[in-house]
Amino acid sequence: MRKTGLALVSLASLVGIAWAQQQNAATDQSVQQSPAISRSANSTAEDQAVPLCPVNSGDQRKTTGSSGEVKQGVTAPKVIHTANAQFTDLARRTIRKNKHIRTFDDTVLIGLIVDEQGDPQNLCLQKSLGYGLDANAAKAIQQYKFAPATKDDKPVPVKITVEVRYRLY
Repeated sequence: MRKTGLALVSLASLVGIAWAQQQNAATDQSVQQSPAISRSANSTAEDQAVPLCPVNSGDQRKTTGSSGEVKQGVTAPKVIHTANAQFTDLARRTIRKNKHIRTFDDTVLIGLIVDEQGDPQNLCLQKSLGYGLDANAAKAIQQYKFAPATKDDKPVPVKITVEVRYRLY
């Protein structure tokens, strides 16, 4: 029987919400430095097309009418539709070449803004794997549809993080 690759996608919005609330409290006093975000040394040209997230937590991606982060009194967006991220042949071949690797289980983190219509906007890379997996994760997330976050029963844009987990057995 042939072993196949599986890409699991899960919304890490609770982590993103908690992080955003903590960052909002910290950035009210001063701009905080977050660890530098870098690409995997194995990034392909397609991976390079996915922009890196800003290094400073005080940097804001453009939104319409909001800071773009989940704050108190804002309900989190809910996933309505997802798409599966595909494991790449390049990643599969590279793993097979390394005889000491029996399984592969790692994640790509994509930051994004869910706009007032529930569409993902301004995707950026927070954690890279390379081998084309970053690009495939971004392609899958672009197909997501959310019930938008709300404040006072009105839709508002929020910044969240989506985790795309890749497994190869």
